Amino acid sequence: MRRTRYISRARHSADAETLAKLARRLAESGSRIEDRLWERRLAELINDRLTRGFADAIEAALDDLARTNARAYDDLADLAESSAESATIDIDGKPHDALLLAIPVLAWSRYKLPTTTLSSTLVDNVAVQITGHLAARGTRLAVADYLYSIDQLPESLGEVHDAAHVLFEAAAQGKRMKVDPKSLREPVSMLADTRYLLAALIAPQGQALYHWQETGVDPDAKQGAITTFCEQTGNALQPLMTGCRYRVLAPNAFHAALRDADRQLREFSVEAAVSYLKLAYDLKPGELQATVAAFEDKRVEEARIGISKASDDDAVIEGVVWPLLGDDEDKAQEEIEAALRTQGITRITTHAQRFPLEYCDDCGAPMFPNPAGHAVHAEPPEEADEQPTAPLH
Repeated sequence: MRRTRYISRARHSADAETLAKLARRLAESGSRIEDRLWERRLAELINDRLTRGFADAIEAALDDLARTNARAYDDLADLAESSAESATIDIDGKPHDALLLAIPVLAWSRYKLPTTTLSSTLVDNVAVQITGHLAARGTRLAVADYLYSIDQLPESLGEVHDAAHVLFEAAAQGKRMKVDPKSLREPVSMLADTRYLLAALIAPQGQALYHWQETGVDPDAKQGAITTFCEQTGNALQPLMTGCRYRVLAPNAFHAALRDADRQLREFSVEAAVSYLKLAYDLKPGELQATVAAFEDKRVEEARIGISKASDDDAVIEGVVWPLLGDDEDKAQEEIEAALRTQGITRITTHAQRFPLEYCDDCGAPMFPNPAGHAVHAEPPEEADEQPTAPLH
């Protein structure tokens, strides 16, 4: 029978309180023996709530701990993310470890970045690269047949759990993983952004997922394998990425891959913005200025960089989002200024005030700070015609 709204809320509240208590005890633990006990109890409760569709309780516990106990928050977040992106599943009556992988692709283009269904040939090619360079012997694999924008990926812990299990089932059964594009959100258009391939990797429980984990293989083989994988997968994606400059990043477990991609996208986006303005409008870095400000909702979420012509303090002609990802704001400011100066922009304004985390009501694009102290929509230079240039490759 369907639960009433009242009972569901009460249960979620009780679950959240229990999860927070267990996470606090784990954070206080002084030995690995005690760690394992609290981790086991937490993992059991987390997996039960994810399976039953009560992921809101986990999110509520995380919200509470974020305010009251940073160490317990980190412990619970690690276990919750791991439980959402991995599982133990039975295949032919035997337990197997299953992991959701994400393969990030940094890209920028003068044109719209692709989010699209992948051909069966491309899916098979990506699978060959994973099998040949990453996966241990005896593993099973499924690759989703879609190139995702960050806006189209599963977002909450519950969504990640559900998406992972669809891929796990496909890998266990040796079937293709088909994605319905109509079920996905419309992506926000950005000059530079990350695209993602998703895959599931399954191995008999306790055995290696990756070939560099296998007995007799040098663990240092990992770096060479990942470098070759990124190279070969980049070549395979070339027909899909026409008109883009792009770079394939190392695959990893879902949440770790997203965090790493967010970090690497920051300087990549600054470089892309400066290169684009030079290519499209013949605006050299010395003719530009940058404005940096922190944007917050309940807390500071990100810094945003508005790039303007040096002679115009009102209009923003290009913008870059710089996710803070828990970084110290002062350190982030230093990194942003260093990235801008590396690209030749030396006129930099930093606003001490914090701006609300605003987006355009019409197109969903982020608003960026201008030197005059306002958050505005990025618009092309009014008096400049886009310059005819060679396409990106």
